[in-house]
Amino acid sequence: MRHLIRFFISSTILVFMFLILSSSQIIEESVTEQLSEKNVELAEKSSITPMGFNDVQTEAEAAVLLDGDTGDVLWQKNANEPLPPASMSKVMTMYLILESLEDGDMDIEDEVGISDVAAATGGASIYLREGSVLSVADLFQAMAIVSANDASVALAEYTDGSEEAFMERMNEKASEIGLSQDANFINASGLPHETFDYESRMTALDTAVLGYHLLQDYPNIVNLTKQPTLSLSYRNQVLPSTNTLLNSEEVGSNIDEPDFDQHPAHPEVDGLKTGYTRGAGYSFIGTSEQHGQRLIAVVMRAESDEARFEETQQILKAGFEHVHKDIRTERE
Repeated sequence: MRHLIRFFISSTILVFMFLILSSSQIIEESVTEQLSEKNVELAEKSSITPMGFNDVQTEAEAAVLLDGDTGDVLWQKNANEPLPPASMSKVMTMYLILESLEDGDMDIEDEVGISDVAAATGGASIYLREGSVLSVADLFQAMAIVSANDASVALAEYTDGSEEAFMERMNEKASEIGLSQDANFINASGLPHETFDYESRMTALDTAVLGYHLLQDYPNIVNLTKQPTLSLSYRNQVLPSTNTLLNSEEVGSNIDEPDFDQHPAHPEVDGLKTGYTRGAGYSFIGTSEQHGQRLIAVVMRAESDEARFEETQQILKAGFEHVHKDIRTERE
């Protein structure tokens, strides 16, 4: 009888373990299938170019135009070529900080102590000093408006304990939202590695898709990224946005006009992020809204600071003419 009971218990355990393994396999296969479907969907979007390849001319090495409402690609040039995004990678940093705020892991008024690592971060900065204390709000604005690398590192350290841990979270989020396998973040700022000669990598399509998710999940971010200057009580600084289009007198003033036949010569942008390193060249992810339609344009490795903005405006202008033409056709 005792042997029978032991046999019954052993059999039950084996069956239970088999069920667990089978369930785990089913779950894993389901997750893999979902990720595969997401990647296929992303690949399909990369081939949708209803505007045609010749509708826009750009000297940038890679560029893409995305429908900000659907995520569909309207036009592209080398959109799947992995390149250094420089400070455009801060769009991911912005996303994760906003996610932490939304989840209640931190508060916008939290005070952040500045480490020696953050204070020593080079490139664009707000000249943080080790031991200084700034609010999350001030650091976030500095990162978003003036592309402050030191502020980015300080926020990453405060959020996840170290920039390395934050970097891992960046790459996990990249996979979660369906960026390509070429997407890889090495830090929170977008700076080249301080010792080795390599940088973060994203394609133009990756960058646009990342911007799409930021705008979809946190649409109020444009209320910040459209600010032409940043005023900080810390060291009494007034700094201009790296997005010089926000100060441009050439920006169209009739962006809210109801007539779809009226188009401003230069669409008004309200974000999102510039990028520059010697290896990355001049890049920009710009976004604009006209008549309730939002578009997202990315240019990578433009020839100059001015060219990245001029070409972004050309791409956006062509995009709005295309989508508004479709709206007029539907109305007719």
